[in-house]
Amino acid sequence: MTNAIKQEFQGVVSRDGNDQIIIHLSNLPADAGLIIEGLKGRSVQFREPAREQTTAPGVIQSSPTAAAFDPANAMVRAGQVQLNKVSRFLADLPYTARAELLVAPQDTAKIFNRGLGTWDVDTASIRNIGASHGIHVDGQFLTGMQIFERPDGAKDVTYEQAWAKEVRAAWEQANALRQAVTTGLAIGSKKIVHGRGIGMLDITDVTASNSLYSRVGDINAALKAQGGQEIIKSYGSGNARWQFTATEYPYDRSYVCSVRFTDGDSLLVLKGGDHLSSRPVALRVLPSNTPNL
Repeated sequence: MTNAIKQEFQGVVSRDGNDQIIIHLSNLPADAGLIIEGLKGRSVQFREPAREQTTAPGVIQSSPTAAAFDPANAMVRAGQVQLNKVSRFLADLPYTARAELLVAPQDTAKIFNRGLGTWDVDTASIRNIGASHGIHVDGQFLTGMQIFERPDGAKDVTYEQAWAKEVRAAWEQANALRQAVTTGLAIGSKKIVHGRGIGMLDITDVTASNSLYSRVGDINAALKAQGGQEIIKSYGSGNARWQFTATEYPYDRSYVCSVRFTDGDSLLVLKGGDHLSSRPVALRVLPSNTPNL
């Protein structure tokens, strides 16, 4: 009798030009055995990775980045966050509402091959992130959230509030399906980026222990290992060491909060005037019955 251990892996299932099902096992540990069950008379072929076959007849490839699921374009996991602590617009959710923080492998400027943009430019750019950009997690491409600041018919809705509405919907869906639901990409709230609120709106100060700023060392180590673009946090890098957040200054709608990654300082910046970095994030929202990690 063989004692088999069934191990989940982060693979990708696709179909080639000859209608053959392809299972990519690039993330299976090198020392793991492979048992394939339930074939019912079907044959198994072992091929070289897809990147070695891109010119072979019958192989369909929409774009090199998308087909290969380039490891450099994988989202980085930065730990769990409690949803009622990452935005004041989610404060009414129960403490069991949690998510994994996922950080994009490049900043918005690099994704679109341009210089630093303003907050207005970057939020618009993130909405245009599509599957062709190749940013992925758990075998799926991530695209930009279609959220707007003060859309027609909702003149008082801020970008953060629109983002929070999408996160809330993902949490409700995760509980209904009893499985994790991953949101699209967006600029994170100040608590997602910094771990802190803004002024007297958050008198408890640090409320999100896992944030881009608090985990920047681990995030950059993961990005370096996979070939992504590290978050800039060095002096001498100009405005690139500052990161936009989605949190608007409540007393002047022209400003949003930003965070300096050299020392964690915070500053109000003009949405349409200041050019800084922005690192898109997503949340893998967990159903409430998920154990703490």
